[in-house]
Amino acid sequence: GKSCFSGCSGLTSITIPTSVTSLSYGCFYGCSGLTSITIPSSVTSLGEGCFSGCKSLTSITIPSSVTSLGKSCFSCCYSLTSITIPSSVTLLGDGCFGSCIGLTSITIPSSVTSLSDNCFSGCGGLTSITIPNSVTLLGNGCFSYCRGLTSITIPSSVTSLGSDCFYGCIGLTSITIPSSVTSLGSGCFYGCKSLTSITLPSSVTSLSSGCFYGCNKLTSITIPSSVTSLENYCFEGCSGLTSITIPSSVTSLGNYCFEGCSNLTSITIPSSVTSLDFDCFKDCSGLETIYFKGKVPKDTSLSYISITTII
Repeated sequence: GKSCFSGCSGLTSITIPTSVTSLSYGCFYGCSGLTSITIPSSVTSLGEGCFSGCKSLTSITIPSSVTSLGKSCFSCCYSLTSITIPSSVTLLGDGCFGSCIGLTSITIPSSVTSLSDNCFSGCGGLTSITIPNSVTLLGNGCFSYCRGLTSITIPSSVTSLGSDCFYGCIGLTSITIPSSVTSLGSGCFYGCKSLTSITLPSSVTSLSSGCFYGCNKLTSITIPSSVTSLENYCFEGCSGLTSITIPSSVTSLGNYCFEGCSNLTSITIPSSVTSLDFDCFKDCSGLETIYFKGKVPKDTSLSYISITTII
């Protein structure tokens, strides 16, 4: 039943009989002394928090009878270095492997169609991961704080990157987003301090709030002509950015959009831009010239920019 062995810190091993079909909510939660366990083929589901906090668990065998891994199922299993997910599994619950800091690699079977919110959040030791073509969605915070992740291939089946998807992935140096992706969630690449280049496909229509916030190694980026808006804090703190071209499809620049882009020396605003929000270029200490191809948007205040030229 629920929380059946929860908090049994002295438990080092256990044999689950073949009569068991489900491991319920919090079943082995906080069994910090448990080092390994074999789940019989009679089990079809692992409940929420089933092995959460099993800090000494180094290995586990999941049988092909299991179809879903519940929310936070293996969260905080710090000693777990690898795990094989059988092809019978279709769902990885929210925070399923959250804070599994010892996990270095994982292969997701093609039976899985989405990676839930915070699925691998805080897996700081994760250096590589294979995402199958069956996956269409990377959930909110899916790979947030995966500090060891240096690169990742997003398959062409993925249509959306959730909010904070790669938040705090400080080791990520480059990434290619496939043309199937139409939206980047807010804070998608927030704090990716090692990111030097990124390719945005023409399928993307907007860059959400804080999308590239604090990506201070990013020196250039090409915004496709499909994008219509750069939202609040979009490039805030991108101090390595020296130039950027805003396409004529863009109609608005959000609050603090380029704040702290201290190496940006000039920028051209197309005539399509009708809204330039509060402190869009605040603390852009190197910015001397803003070129407007058309009228300066109404109520725009650029008193902190030394020269503004209208062409």
